[in-house]
Amino acid sequence: MDKEKLNAYAARVAQANRSQLVVIIYEALLESVQEGKRLLKEGEIPECRREIERAKGFLNELMGSLDFSYEISHYLRRLYVYANQELCQGMAERDEERFSHAIDVIQKLLPAFQEVAKQDGSAPVMKNTETIFAGLTYGKDSLNESLGVGVNMNRGYQA
Repeated sequence: MDKEKLNAYAARVAQANRSQLVVIIYEALLESVQEGKRLLKEGEIPECRREIERAKGFLNELMGSLDFSYEISHYLRRLYVYANQELCQGMAERDEERFSHAIDVIQKLLPAFQEVAKQDGSAPVMKNTETIFAGLTYGKDSLNESLGVGVNMNRGYQA
């Protein structure tokens, strides 16, 4: 995953509530596995391993955030463990089909979490973050795109 994509995810994370964070993790997980699959096809094994390790980190985060007081968490954990095993076996055997199995599982779960995130009106998890503004301005002969980061004097640590 290139630096631009990582920065885009970081900006989304700063403004996300709990449900949106899960969706972001799912999307980043899918992107890492797809990138790893592409790199494996191209024979770029070290880069592929890096992407698959990143994807496994996202899976570990999802597993660690499960609340086992809900029955569905037990089923989700099984699916996450299966996806993790497929990633490990795919890397060990250099078999992109195993990566496809993990992708299939995650792609089937993602829409449900996206629907939950749409209905979740809770506040962002991170407090005192920079607000990001984007917009277009029109000049006589030009169209300018701008990205601004709002400055908030209440950010950071207070001594």
